[in-house]
Amino acid sequence: LPTPYYPLPQRPPPMPQISLGHSSLTGPRPRNEDFCGAATPEGPELDAKGILAAVADGVGGHANGREAAEYTVRGLLSDYYATPDTWAVNKSLDTVIKALNRWLVAHAARNRESAGMATTLSAVVLRGRRYYLAHVGDSRIYRLRGGRLEQLSTDHVWEHPELKNVLSRAVGLDAHLSVDYADGELEAGNVFALMSDGIWGQLGDRKIADILQSEADPQAAATRLAVTAEGGGSQDNCTALVLRVDAL
Repeated sequence: LPTPYYPLPQRPPPMPQISLGHSSLTGPRPRNEDFCGAATPEGPELDAKGILAAVADGVGGHANGREAAEYTVRGLLSDYYATPDTWAVNKSLDTVIKALNRWLVAHAARNRESAGMATTLSAVVLRGRRYYLAHVGDSRIYRLRGGRLEQLSTDHVWEHPELKNVLSRAVGLDAHLSVDYADGELEAGNVFALMSDGIWGQLGDRKIADILQSEADPQAAATRLAVTAEGGGSQDNCTALVLRVDAL
């Protein structure tokens, strides 16, 4: 008789060990309309969904830009982990982000003072040995690997001199939202930096790379990015969130 075969249970992929830090400064603006956050769950939730971090830069009059940014980040951080474990990471992100977009559009339609409220969104998930990105707007996601800085996101702004820095895509801007997704392999030592345009627009890629290379601690790197941009004359809010992959 053939030997009975008992398949071994599938083990979840090992989770990366990370360090993270963040900083958000108001700058010369009357209020801070940026918002950032991260979720580092434990146990089965970590195995199934990984670590999620996001930065948003709200637009809109009064306090509605901040409301859009905070609602979007908080909603993503909570609802992403409520999606079925059987879903792929990008499917979970897309489902949640588009639901948040529908709510913002409907909210702005119901409230005249909220008209025009919207937000950029740049998010990264670290799960197993891979990273996953979701992006809309002109906040940016950078990766430092092997001493080389690479912009992993694309700015969604109108290519016209009279529409400089005007968003062509944002959460809450239109009922039909198109989100950029990407994924790739993680390596130990990778550094991911998410930031609003108040930082990258002031510092430029070379200065950002210098700071990320010289500051080994993610909190020190995030703080220096924001403080240097603000001190250098940035006219916008300055928000940075830095994640370092310590081990795989």
